[in-house]
Amino acid sequence: MEAVGQFDRSLRIADAMTTLDWPASPLGPRELWSPALATTVELLLRSEAEIVLFWGPEFVALYNDAYAPTIGDKHPRALGRPARENWAELWDDLHPLLAGVRETGRTFSAKDRRFYIERHGYGETVYFDVSYSAVPEIDGSVGGVLCVVSETTARVLAARSVAESERRFRALVSATTDIVYRMSADWSEMTQLDGKDILSDVISPAASWSPRFIPSEDRARVEAEVARALDTRTPFECEHRVYLKGGELGWVHSRAVPILDEDGAVTEWFGAASEITEQRRQQERLQVMVHELDHRVKNTLAMVQAIALQTFREPLDLAVAQTVFAQRLKAIADANALLTGEKGAGAALRPAIEQALRPHCPDPARLRLDGPDVAITPKTALAISLALHELATNAVKYGAWSGGQGVVELHWHTAQGEGDMFDLMLDWIELGGPRVAPPTRRGFGSKLIERGLASELDGAVRLRFEPGGVHCSIRARLPADEVARR
Repeated sequence: MEAVGQFDRSLRIADAMTTLDWPASPLGPRELWSPALATTVELLLRSEAEIVLFWGPEFVALYNDAYAPTIGDKHPRALGRPARENWAELWDDLHPLLAGVRETGRTFSAKDRRFYIERHGYGETVYFDVSYSAVPEIDGSVGGVLCVVSETTARVLAARSVAESERRFRALVSATTDIVYRMSADWSEMTQLDGKDILSDVISPAASWSPRFIPSEDRARVEAEVARALDTRTPFECEHRVYLKGGELGWVHSRAVPILDEDGAVTEWFGAASEITEQRRQQERLQVMVHELDHRVKNTLAMVQAIALQTFREPLDLAVAQTVFAQRLKAIADANALLTGEKGAGAALRPAIEQALRPHCPDPARLRLDGPDVAITPKTALAISLALHELATNAVKYGAWSGGQGVVELHWHTAQGEGDMFDLMLDWIELGGPRVAPPTRRGFGSKLIERGLASELDGAVRLRFEPGGVHCSIRARLPADEVARR
């Protein structure tokens, strides 16, 4: 069938209807229309709502300017023509709805009603809120069906997109062991957070997310990274501390990406965070160990230099000096080996003593040790080991261990010192050896014990050459927390 007439699509439908060939329409000339039809058409043309009227048994279509865009290129040919001619692709769906209202007089309404329509040269699925009502003639019969509609396609698709995004989000949350979160477009709200039992969950938008999860010392750095991400619309990435679910502090590595709409505007941010508390603790321990190693190496090198200078300055045969120097270096090496076995945290006093004296003692029964196990710093362990090496060497050469009967006793205890310091008191006593006379010259060994040890231990050393044997008293200052460890 041909259209009732031709007119400019830019004209208002009320004006354009005056140019149509109404006698060619099933409705006939306008002056012959029933009062119900004429009145209803006048009302819908004045309305700003999207309205289409399907009149008579052929459901001839009449509609207003608000409705015309919803049918695309069907306008203007659909105006004044039976609906089946121009809604053929959805007639099997639309006709039962219209016929049901016409035959029963009952209104049909639906939200987001699905239709398939071809209105732009291709088929598409669209959605409308619809209300179809019967329009009675004067005699009470139903003259037509008045359809007030509102297209909701964009809203339905957006809701589906959100639902699909939510489904993917929940799937990702379920699949990953990472903390997963969502932020508003401007980061003013945390809209959702699955804390994976590491952080507390957030199930409704929270504006106070920053003080809730981030300690004050880290907020400025996190906020600066957020500001950078917002300005550049590039991913947010930051390592920072957080309040864990139990209230203690931990560390996370967090990264979030912006989610853009079809116009390129940021709609939200989607992020994931991995807990790295243990990794950070390992890094901190490693840094402490590196600093400790640096300090220990410097101390050891300084001690080696001092030993070398003093050993080769003494009036000894070169071969003898080399042997003495090698023995002293071995004592340093043994002390460092003990510290390495303690994983860099220091050493226990008793093992340090046993390791320093074991190579020299001719018989375990000739070494009597008495004292508590005390934690000592690497510096203290090294100094004491070297001093004991010198004392033991002298005992083997000239003292209690030079014969077959002498005994060495080593006693130690701790006492409260000044402030938060403790004093470690050690007494080296040689018994049963040859008679001892004070030396006429102080060798390096004696100087190392008396001066170097006192300086290294921030304490005092007293070395006495008594007739019955050498007696050495050592006082070292230790931090209270070192003593309390063991």
